[in-house]
Parts: sequence; C-alpha cells; structure tokens
Amino acid sequence: MGFLKIEQETQISFNAAEDTAELYTADPVMIRKMNKLVEENPEQFQGKVHSKYQGKPYAMLYTLPKRFVVIRTKDRRNTITEEQRARARELMKQYHESKHTV
Repeated sequence: MGFLKIEQETQISFNAAEDTAELYTADPVMIRKMNKLVEENPEQFQGKVHSKYQGKPYAMLYTLPKRFVVIRTKDRRNTITEEQRARARELMKQYHESKHTV
C-alpha cells in the first residue's frame, strides 16, 4: 500500500542553541536522496528509521549540520540568457559530433 502524496511530508527543524538540524521525511524521493548523502558523508549526515509500516521503514529522521540548511532568494532555473542557451547547445552539438568521429 502506498501513501498519499499529502502524507509524504518533509520537515526541517533546528534551534538557535545547537549546530545541528533534524530532517524528518516520509517522502520516498527525499529518503533516497538523504540516504545517499548519509552513505557518501557519514561524518556529517546520520539517519535512523523513524516509523515502519508492515515491517518496512516509511519515515526517516536525519541529523545534519545546521549550516547546510539554505533558503534561496531567487529561482536560479531560468536565469540563463538566450545567448548562453545557444552557446550551450552548440557546445553539446560539438561534443556529440566529436564522440561519433573518434
């Protein structure tokens, strides 16, 4: 049984006195991302099972350095100019052509 999207929440909490933050998540995508971070950086990220359903973990609790929590002030996805986009397209075209001629 899968959980509803609205039930797959993620919460981050921290306080002014401590240097660590806690991230609770029941979102499978976030769990995979965080598990990868734990695996690659065990000195900075720790994870433990928070809740199980039918014997399988469905929610995790992670601890991480509070300084890793960042709120961006603008969306960076669409800041590329048309000229930059054309240049990137040309570079990718050259790259793919070079792979086929070698």
